[in-house]
Amino acid sequence: MSGHIAGHRHDHGGGGSNYLCLPEEPRWKNHTDTTPNSGYVFGVEYHTGGAHDSFFSRVNNADGSSFEAKPALCAVCYVAQRSASVMIPASTRCPVGWTQEYGGYLMSEHSYNDNGARPRHATTYICVDAAPEVASGGVSNRQSFLVFVKVGCGTLPCSKYTTGWELACVVCSK
Repeated sequence: MSGHIAGHRHDHGGGGSNYLCLPEEPRWKNHTDTTPNSGYVFGVEYHTGGAHDSFFSRVNNADGSSFEAKPALCAVCYVAQRSASVMIPASTRCPVGWTQEYGGYLMSEHSYNDNGARPRHATTYICVDAAPEVASGGVSNRQSFLVFVKVGCGTLPCSKYTTGWELACVVCSK
C-alpha cells in the first residue's frame, strides 16, 4: 500500500506523535461538519531547504524540481513468513488476503480546545473500535482525552481528502 504521509500540524500541540500513511484513495464512514474539540491530520512535506536534495538517490523530483515543500509519499510493506498487523487510517476494509480484526475511527489527544489552549504533548494515533467499550469504576477528572481526528487538506489532495471530515480506520492482520 502506498499513499500520503500525514501528521499533526507543525505549530499545534497535541494530536499524534507518529506519522500515518494515508492511502491514495480514502474510504469514509460517517462524518460531521462541526468542529468540536478535535485532532487534525495534515499532509507532510519535505523541508530540506533544497540544500540536502543530493542526499537522496534521486536528486530531483520527476519534474526536475527540488524536494523542498513537496508532499511526502509513504508505503506499508509486508514480509512473507512473518506475522503482521497494521492499522490503516482512512480505510474501512483490509487489503485482499488480510483479516480485519476491527474497524472504527482514528483518535488521538486533541490539538486544541474551545478556549484556544493547546496540550503540551502528543500521543499516538490509534484506531478505536466502532463499538467501543467503557471501563468500569472511573470518575471523570478530565485528565486526558481521546478525540476524533479530522482531515485538513492542502498538502493532502483536497479532491480526495475533505477538510473537517473524521477519518475511519481498520486494523488488519496476516
